[in-house]
Amino acid sequence: MTDSDFYTSAMAGLPSLIERWLEIGDTTPDKLGIILADTARVARLGDPEGDPDGDTLHRWASPGSRTDQPPAWAARSALFLLSQMPAHPMPQTPSQCDGWAWTWIRLRHWESLEKAQDALPQWLAPALRTRLARAWQDHTAQRLL
Repeated sequence: MTDSDFYTSAMAGLPSLIERWLEIGDTTPDKLGIILADTARVARLGDPEGDPDGDTLHRWASPGSRTDQPPAWAARSALFLLSQMPAHPMPQTPSQCDGWAWTWIRLRHWESLEKAQDALPQWLAPALRTRLARAWQDHTAQRLL
């Protein structure tokens, strides 16, 4: 897999974070949007301009176009919340694993790949540990967009 193949796969897997958040969240989609945005602000995972409504979350979970992709702050917030849930949600496909790993590396400023791997929840580590190296490489590489 080339670097661009990993990035493409990871971007295809990002919506699954929002999808899992909608599946597992125990309230209305509108409230889940507020929780996602507030988490981003409080945990310093991003600075959303506003709170996404339920329709926006559904678009992010099943994007029909590139503009419907979830923003980075939403993916980080979703993974932050999902990683703490007792339901232990897991990515299901290789692209979802890539997307979750890509997001994990961007969740915090990690000193090293090993620190990022060590911080993974024990139940999530089997799905992401090997993919984190590609995500780390993607994160530290310079990409022209």
